Amino acid sequence: MTLQDLMMLYGVTLGNRRTAKQKYLFAQQLNESLPPLGWPVRVQQREGRFSKIENLIAGDLANAKVVIAVPFDTPAKALRPQKYYPFHPDKNVQQRGRDLALQCVLELLCFGAACLMFWSGRGTGAMLPRTLAALLLAGVGVWLLLPHASPCNFSRCSGAVATAVKLAEDLSGEENIAFAFCDHAVDNYDGFRLLAQEVPTAAIVLLLDNLTSGPAVALAHGEYRKEAAEQLCSLLPEDKVYDRNYPEEQRQRNLLALFPRGMMLSCGRVEKGEFVVENTCCAQDHVLDLPRMERMERALADFSKQKANKKEN
Repeated sequence: MTLQDLMMLYGVTLGNRRTAKQKYLFAQQLNESLPPLGWPVRVQQREGRFSKIENLIAGDLANAKVVIAVPFDTPAKALRPQKYYPFHPDKNVQQRGRDLALQCVLELLCFGAACLMFWSGRGTGAMLPRTLAALLLAGVGVWLLLPHASPCNFSRCSGAVATAVKLAEDLSGEENIAFAFCDHAVDNYDGFRLLAQEVPTAAIVLLLDNLTSGPAVALAHGEYRKEAAEQLCSLLPEDKVYDRNYPEEQRQRNLLALFPRGMMLSCGRVEKGEFVVENTCCAQDHVLDLPRMERMERALADFSKQKANKKEN
């Protein structure tokens, strides 16, 4: 399948992967498409107190020299378009906190107006219509209380999923490569924490984030992967790639803390010194720079093949 076809499949048809049923359909699709390419799929599972994490692992993770990891679950819909900071998760918490605060204010207004409407209509001829209006307002308040899936999730992270599946097609037969599709990984790092328990220490972990939108490309890594990052950047001569080498203390604030020898690739824009992805968790998250995405997929395929076949010293 072409990358465009895969975006239609994982960005539209299976674009919501939030509920247990939606995740099951996604896992079923991977189980149908990857094993014929030489990638047996297994579940890496952990039972939590409130939820169950089920990562999907394709290939021989224990002996992999290159691990390509992506989040596969999708976020809840926000009241306003959210900014997402791939390398600064504390700012993501602040964004979500502001949205939850706005949601709470609207809920209180709805329930307060419903009570006032019902109370003012008691014992009058307008009691029935006011009661109906109060019930309607209360219904809106209940709707605001419930989480809802975001309708479009190209950046978080359907583009990364489609790219990983395309890489699985192009790298079929490479025994030293494995793929990880991580559950509970788009809103927090729980799925990645579970994955980190089994990743070989020496493996190169390619963490694919937003690959669909934004004018710039950023590659974050630690000092240990400086040479590998330069090699990957050289495979993307048409794109301006911000090669960000994080020192140890700064790696501790983001996903590289779990994968010290990993590299994280994301697209977005630089805003006030921060790398940011705009218009996430909303209906506007459908922007797709397909030509650049295809270039990145080819570069990742070439890079992964080189590293997987590199002989040990």
